[in-house]
Amino acid sequence: MEILIKKVVSREILENICITALEGGSNYWYYLSEGAIRIIRNAVPKSEEPYLANAILKAVLDHNAKVPISDAEDEDEVLGYLSNETLQERIQKLANSDDIWALENEINNSGDASSSDVVFQYMVMGEVVFG
Repeated sequence: MEILIKKVVSREILENICITALEGGSNYWYYLSEGAIRIIRNAVPKSEEPYLANAILKAVLDHNAKVPISDAEDEDEVLGYLSNETLQERIQKLANSDDIWALENEINNSGDASSSDVVFQYMVMGEVVFG
């Protein structure tokens, strides 16, 4: 028997994931280049949203920005992109993986730096590469 369970990953959950990942959980592997920050800020100026961790998801979801995420150890290497066109597919891939615990923690409001990092890696690269 196969049972399909649907869960909603709200915008608020995605915002929490991005904030937690960008402000701590993923700092060991990601880098936002000047070009990436320019893409974010062209879509969402500081006057609209002063916090970059909040502005990145707003740029992607509301302005269809495609934000390159680079490697912290090799800033010229783009590891993946945070974009509308891949976000749903990658979160679905996470939901069907052994890493589903991270998404469930976030949905259940018990997320932390580790779970946000795992979800953010899926959002950017479609898999866990670091950690």
